Amino acid sequence: MKSDAADFRADINGLRAIAVLAVVLFHFGVAGFSGGFVGVDVFFVISGYLMTRIILGPLAEARFSVLRFYLARARRIFPALAVLGALMLAYGWVQLSPVDYKTLTKHVGASLLFISNHTYWKESGYFDVDAHEKWLLHTWSLSVEWQFYLLYPLLSVAVHRLFRRPAGIAGALWAVFLASLAWS
Repeated sequence: MKSDAADFRADINGLRAIAVLAVVLFHFGVAGFSGGFVGVDVFFVISGYLMTRIILGPLAEARFSVLRFYLARARRIFPALAVLGALMLAYGWVQLSPVDYKTLTKHVGASLLFISNHTYWKESGYFDVDAHEKWLLHTWSLSVEWQFYLLYPLLSVAVHRLFRRPAGIAGALWAVFLASLAWS
């Protein structure tokens, strides 16, 4: 088994840095960076690529575990998100009115359940004036990513069991890619 150092990809880390920079510059209103959401898209593509590698390699060797996959993702994401939520609640307790604090607790809960994208979508649009008051609005993309983490391994295992050949799995992934592109 390879070590984490052997699996490190400097090129992917560089793409992540560019994506973060695009999003940050967009949110600070820097001229020429009006398409900061491309950075989020780049993150989604990187995540899809990495998850495909993490799933398909062990799947081909009959050593992939959906539960281990879920636990590994949770260990990477949940602790930092829980600390952020706790800090927001502590700060909000002191700084917010009871009505606003109630909204914040709803948003923290939605973030921790990885459904904040649905919560915020029902409340307002991402670019609405109201959206600027949502302290955890940025967690919408994390929720989308987590939902992908929940579904993608199950889809991958099902496709693998159905086709059992790399060409069949690749064909199915391309079909899903093209269908999602057409849908978008």
